[in-house]
Amino acid sequence: METKNNGITRRDLMKTAVVAGSALVGGGVLTGLAGCGTSSTPAASSSGKVSAPTGTGTVAIECDAGQNEAPFQWFSSALKTKYGAEVNMIGLPFVGQYQRLVTELVARSAVYDLMVFPPQFMGDFVAKGFLEPLDQYTSLVNPNLPDVMPAYRDPNLMRNGKLYALPYDGDILMLTYRQDLFSDPTEQANFQKKYGRPLAVPTTWDEFIQVAQFFTRPPHLYGAGIYGQRGFCYAWFVNIMAAYGGKWFDSSMNATVNSPAGVTALTKLLEIANYCPPGVLQTGYPQLNQIFLDGSTAMVIQWDDLPLKVDNPAMSQVVGKGSFAPCPVRNYMPYSRVMAVSAFSNNKARAYEVAAYMTLEGYKYVYDPNCGEDPYRTSQLHASLVKTHTGQPSMPAAQASEYVNAIKGCIATGYPELSIPGAPQYLDLLDLFVNQALAGTLSPKAALDSAASEWDSLTQSLGVSSQTAAYQAWITSFREAGIQY
Repeated sequence: METKNNGITRRDLMKTAVVAGSALVGGGVLTGLAGCGTSSTPAASSSGKVSAPTGTGTVAIECDAGQNEAPFQWFSSALKTKYGAEVNMIGLPFVGQYQRLVTELVARSAVYDLMVFPPQFMGDFVAKGFLEPLDQYTSLVNPNLPDVMPAYRDPNLMRNGKLYALPYDGDILMLTYRQDLFSDPTEQANFQKKYGRPLAVPTTWDEFIQVAQFFTRPPHLYGAGIYGQRGFCYAWFVNIMAAYGGKWFDSSMNATVNSPAGVTALTKLLEIANYCPPGVLQTGYPQLNQIFLDGSTAMVIQWDDLPLKVDNPAMSQVVGKGSFAPCPVRNYMPYSRVMAVSAFSNNKARAYEVAAYMTLEGYKYVYDPNCGEDPYRTSQLHASLVKTHTGQPSMPAAQASEYVNAIKGCIATGYPELSIPGAPQYLDLLDLFVNQALAGTLSPKAALDSAASEWDSLTQSLGVSSQTAAYQAWITSFREAGIQY
């Protein structure tokens, strides 16, 4: 996972994207767009299967710029040798990706052949025919979908019974903590004396707050780290809300983020912020990594690629001191990445072959500390695979085993990212008000009441009936994947 702001706030993005997105999912100006493009479609046989492309050709691949482009670059030679595919990477800003994609797709542009984006975009993109259904291409390369972990399979890849994407990255939030501090006899004795219980990895948010308070000794040590920057702070709120049984909407599609569970969760998040290093509102992905890697923070809640950096001497001052565990109670699954073929590409079959190759070869890159991709296949959950893309161990064997077991524990209690039409708009609105609460300009209840009101207005504009149907279908998909909700 990587977050870069480039001076753009997610709110700036949504000033345009909310309007564009409402048109997308509301069906006004773009109804019937699917099938209207001028791009070519590979010839299919009478059985509906697509013929393999011949010769060589360039595949234009959109991805958020930075470390998440790296795996395509690492395997570019292999892709050319195997499929004749010349890789042309088109990096987009992490914050602003949705708007940039929509701008091209609305124009039915063929600038992108293969697109890498979070599943939260899927609801909008499928509804308006921006994505090529992939079922007919699987005869070219079998993507081995049964091997994809259920939490990252149907909820992220399928819509209306059709395959629209292949997995590239399986994100989930995880607790990374300083084992050397937790195992120190003096720290253990002092904690026992102060709180009347043993010092241990927290399994509830009240325990987390207590441990964070204990280890907060400014200016050299702080108890916790969270993502507080505008753009993704909502995810750290949802991670706690999930533990208290909170849900996105009720059965009538009324927003419920302002339920008692939600207010409790945001209140807890604000309390945790008291035990974080200064500058919580400026803490995004790289800053959150850094406050753990520089040794100044005892615990952080972060995406699950941080542990790979902890034991890398080139990146970390706490090599050998980190340990990993699931978050208290539930583990939110924000972002992730899928690969989808543009409906307007002139190179669909070769784009699919690239996506299939990358998803099948994922075991070679999901444990590399120099990219942000994380495991998404059952076959990837083996400590022996915790290596860089060149085959070197990413961490010592004992830590690798602990890390993989922590991922398994996180997924077992995973909480799904919202992925229905309008999801980018819903999440941005929530993020806006969570950020205002973190800034102290709104109380937790006022912030969430405002968010819920905006959500209800957005639902009305998109159509309550259609949104309810999409939400229920989405719930069914992850319940069938074994995810509790």
